[in-house]
Amino acid sequence: MARRLVLITAAVAVALIAIAAGAAYWFFARDGFRQALEVQGTKWIGHPVRIGAARAQFLPRLAIQLTDIRVGDPAALTLGGVELAADLRPLLNGRIENADVLVSDSLIDMPLPFSLPTGPQADGTSEADGPDAAVRVVSIRSIALRSIRLRSRGREIEVSADSSLADNVLTLRRFDAKSGGTALSAEGSVALSPRVDARLKATANRLDVDELVALATAFSSASSGARGQAASQQPPRIAASVSANEASAGALQVRRFAAELTSDGSSVALNRIRFELFGGRYEGSLSARLGTQLSATIASKIEDLDVAQLADFGGVPGTVTGLMSGGATFSGRGADIGQLLRDVSGKGTAAIVDGSIRGLQLVRTVILFFGRPAPNAEAGTDRFDRLDVGFSLANQVVRAHELSLRSADADMAGTGTLNLETDALDGRVDITLSEALSAQAGTDLARYTREGNRVVLPAAIGGTLSKPRLTVDAAAAAKRGLRNEIGRRLKDLFGGSGKR
Repeated sequence: MARRLVLITAAVAVALIAIAAGAAYWFFARDGFRQALEVQGTKWIGHPVRIGAARAQFLPRLAIQLTDIRVGDPAALTLGGVELAADLRPLLNGRIENADVLVSDSLIDMPLPFSLPTGPQADGTSEADGPDAAVRVVSIRSIALRSIRLRSRGREIEVSADSSLADNVLTLRRFDAKSGGTALSAEGSVALSPRVDARLKATANRLDVDELVALATAFSSASSGARGQAASQQPPRIAASVSANEASAGALQVRRFAAELTSDGSSVALNRIRFELFGGRYEGSLSARLGTQLSATIASKIEDLDVAQLADFGGVPGTVTGLMSGGATFSGRGADIGQLLRDVSGKGTAAIVDGSIRGLQLVRTVILFFGRPAPNAEAGTDRFDRLDVGFSLANQVVRAHELSLRSADADMAGTGTLNLETDALDGRVDITLSEALSAQAGTDLARYTREGNRVVLPAAIGGTLSKPRLTVDAAAAAKRGLRNEIGRRLKDLFGGSGKR
């Protein structure tokens, strides 16, 4: 009797499980459920939602699998696959609770022709949920993204992520993004309302700054031009620390890049920028406004840059050596990066120590203006001890307002210009010869141009950056010599009169 009771109980249990499974399969597989999801999605987003197919999965956890989801007409958001796993009892009552969501193989064209709804409210429901909603989203335990492509104005980013949603905060355990030569991974948190506000930490093996600027411009323009976007909706705000082993901007390659990024709509700022280049170190900041018109301001500080490497990069190898330190601030604006760089203006200071300038030994030859050097005179040198310059940049022309150089042969002080488009040099300097070179000046004119024990000559700088030219201004030298001689004679005259 007991055995029969056990068998009957087991049979009833199996029958109940089979009936429940069949009912669940019928509930999820029927077209009415797919249509209910389409209606609820359309109501939630405000634009047509179409679902290609919906099916149920019972093990290891009850789940709904949706394929070929298209939002908009024409479709601006295409989801290849969406898998939603949730607790059974709430789901039978039309509520999605404690859910796990997987979205894969999807394409999102920006700008979206609709505004995405906000996340769950304080009571666990979304803004579109109502008492008569067919299916209500109450809570989401995890959200996973796999191969999601975001596309805007010819630019594309592929992202994958693992995250969770609690109340109104999305926690990113892992976020990977790839575009062109740039690939980065991030973690952090994102508040979804009243505006998207993200705080992230990102690392990358390599960053392509040109690609990042192009992406930021494309997606900033996309977001600002979204049709149907509420006038009161605020743009996303992002604060992130970014680091990379390598970074590039055009042909410039740097190492150990680190910065603090802040992005607020079309405004982007990079603070505490640090990296290594040309054997030295860079620190600075950058603020920019993106969109159809770009603008940027850069504050820079450099220390111990190898000037020979910098000259090689600038296309004038072998012209100058030494270690350079300095600081500057630049700003510019333009329709693209090229125009912005052409419009850059600013000012700064720089110093090069223990260096050389090809052709600097021409300074020594100025004594030929007076006569031949002594037979035992040493050969001239290209080397200098220190070069200091205060400069400004505008219209592709660098103007040296305060230029000074100290070397074994001579000291120079004056002003000059460098045209960045043609590499042309133009300047005026006073050359103060060393006492040794001054002593070799073998004509009476040397006496006229002396100041103390050193000869001072006016000179002109010309030529190009790769082939500089220094020439003594004979007329100015003669005029100065005449003025000095008149001053000397007057001094002797009045000095002699005073002795009588």
